[in-house]
Amino acid sequence: MKLYVNQTSPYARKVRVVVKEKNLTDRVTLIDIDPWNDPLPLLAVSPLSRVPVLVTDENVTLTESDTISRYLDERWPAAPMMPAGFAERTEVASRVALLQGMIDSAFDAAIEKRRPAAQQWPESIARQLRAVERGLTVVERVRRPDDRFDLGDVSLACLLGYLDFRHAALAWRSSRPALAIWFEAVSRRPSMASTGPNDPVG
Repeated sequence: MKLYVNQTSPYARKVRVVVKEKNLTDRVTLIDIDPWNDPLPLLAVSPLSRVPVLVTDENVTLTESDTISRYLDERWPAAPMMPAGFAERTEVASRVALLQGMIDSAFDAAIEKRRPAAQQWPESIARQLRAVERGLTVVERVRRPDDRFDLGDVSLACLLGYLDFRHAALAWRSSRPALAIWFEAVSRRPSMASTGPNDPVG
C-alpha cells in the first residue's frame, strides 16, 4: 500500500500513528509530499491534492484521515482502534467527530496566519481558536483510561501536538493540566514519538 502524507499535517499524522500502532509499517510505503504545490504524483491518485491518501493493494484510493483509519482498523483488527460494541463505537465516533472539527479549526486558523499580514482576518483566526478552546473544555471532562489508545485518543493526541506546533501562544497546558499530563504520557508511545511535525517521514 502507498500512503501519501505531509510531515507537518495533523491529518496525515493520525493515519501514521494508526499504521504504527497496528504494526503495518512493512505493508505501507510512506510518500512525503507537499499538497500545496498540486504535485502530479498526488493528483494522479486524488484530484483534491490533500493528504492523507491511501492507495490499497487492490488499487482502491481512500482519502480523509478517519476513512483511512477505519479501513485499516477493519482490515487489520489487531490492536483495535474502534471497540466492537455498538454503543462503545458510537461513543468513540462522537469523540472522533468533535476532535476532527477541532483540528479543522486549528488548521484553518494556521492557514489564515500564513497570509500576508495585511490580508489576514484576525476575527476569523480568533473565532477558530475559540472553537478549539470550547472543545478542549468538553474533551477535558471525558474519561481517559490509562490503558486505552483508541481512534478518539489518537485524534486528541494529534490535535494537542498540532496546537503546540502551530499555536504555541494558546498555551493550552496552563489551563488544562489533566490534558497536559495525559499528553505527556501518550507522547512517549513509539507511534507518537516518531511522527511529530519535526520528525522526518519514515
